[in-house]
Amino acid sequence: MSNWREIFESRQCTPEQAVAGIKSGDTVNLPILAPNSVLKALWARRDELRDVRLQLNAPTHNPGWFGEDSADSFSIDFEIFIGDFARSTHDEKRGVYLPNLFSTCFKASDEQRPDTRVANVGIVACSPPNDAGYVHFGPHHWTKRSLIRRADLAIAEIDPLMINVHGDVYAHVSEFDHFITSEKKAISQADIDEALTTVKPENLEEITKLIPLIPKERLRLLLPLIGGFEPEALKNQLGLIEPPAAYKAIAENLKPLIDDGDCIQIGIGEPSSLMVKLGVFDERKDLGMHTELIAPGTAGLVEKGILNGKRKNQFKGQVVAAAWSGGTDQDMRFINDNPTFQLFDPEFILDLRLISQNDRQVSINSALSIDLTGQINAESVFGARMINGTGGQPENHIGAFLSKGGKCITLIPSTALDGAISRIVPQLEAGSLVTIPRYYADMIVSEYGVARLLGKNHLDRAKELIAIAHPDFREDLQKAAKELFG
Repeated sequence: MSNWREIFESRQCTPEQAVAGIKSGDTVNLPILAPNSVLKALWARRDELRDVRLQLNAPTHNPGWFGEDSADSFSIDFEIFIGDFARSTHDEKRGVYLPNLFSTCFKASDEQRPDTRVANVGIVACSPPNDAGYVHFGPHHWTKRSLIRRADLAIAEIDPLMINVHGDVYAHVSEFDHFITSEKKAISQADIDEALTTVKPENLEEITKLIPLIPKERLRLLLPLIGGFEPEALKNQLGLIEPPAAYKAIAENLKPLIDDGDCIQIGIGEPSSLMVKLGVFDERKDLGMHTELIAPGTAGLVEKGILNGKRKNQFKGQVVAAAWSGGTDQDMRFINDNPTFQLFDPEFILDLRLISQNDRQVSINSALSIDLTGQINAESVFGARMINGTGGQPENHIGAFLSKGGKCITLIPSTALDGAISRIVPQLEAGSLVTIPRYYADMIVSEYGVARLLGKNHLDRAKELIAIAHPDFREDLQKAAKELFG
């Protein structure tokens, strides 16, 4: 399309003009890091609109629709991931969760399933167009291209500061209806001051002290989220807290389960996200990676030659993912314009049928609790209170389970609440969400060892899990197992 510049120029507008076409009854999908200027413009139309459904994937901004007085104008679905920033909104029943998977989140739309509300508006951020008229969606690619290709109204804000990424990531300017040109520059003090207004009063002093410690490149990502952070959580994000002793012990128990030549996936939850930092992979050779996102320090494994993909039977020599979210500033600098790192739409790269075609695929994810039959909960606490959604854990876990020589490893500290409760329980509490059914459970790792569940009956599974539970709870678990299984 030689006239792409004319198309691009004709579709540039203000945020207010871009959202003017959104109508009452529309469903608007807002992937992670949706542009705040457009969200503010949409919120400004709240008195004109009714019954607009917002599908939020890891929300980072709240123009006002998390408040109680916006229900007539906007209803909220949380999709894939809730996050600290919006958890209180879900707790207070001002938003509900939409269960799906990354790889199938457009199935209802594509198959035109009746009686479902599918997104007809997409709002994303993208790079400036290249010389051929194509844009990409930066390191946080996720579902953005898939969304705008399906939306009746596709809106994008140009972010001139996006790092350059490689893979099947490009969309032509003709695929969008509106572009907002952004003059984004380095974070200013005014930006910081505005973000701090979202911080809880009791956290303001400590969060303010932490802001100067955040590297400039990462501040762009974290600043919109700052209001949702507790100080300890932010310190952990910044690597300012020494990993707990239990995490270090889990890392030591995980090391022998990783073999040279394995193709790995690492979840961003805790403790799995800390396994690179804790040196689990440092002595391995020729690892590959097929993943949803990356754990901090992943690029360093590539630099050292540990993660080289030599033995992969697809995407040989490449690290492939749906996004580079989770990486540190050092990771992003190494990934920038590096063709070793390839991004793809989640509906392709996280399709469990594709994942399972990797030989020796190893999934490494975290859990909140597990019962004696092997049911794994990574989403809720105190029964039904959702902490987060599924993310990509089910696809990566099941894909590895179906892989030739694959292993599914679930990491779980033995206790919670400073040792007050066991995370290994006789039965999941009523209302708890089962993220991984028991028939897909494989290896469970705590600081006390490895429980191997695959191929074992309920009683034998219980014995395995009790052996890696905290000693303070083993006697009660043994009594429960006898009552349950004899």
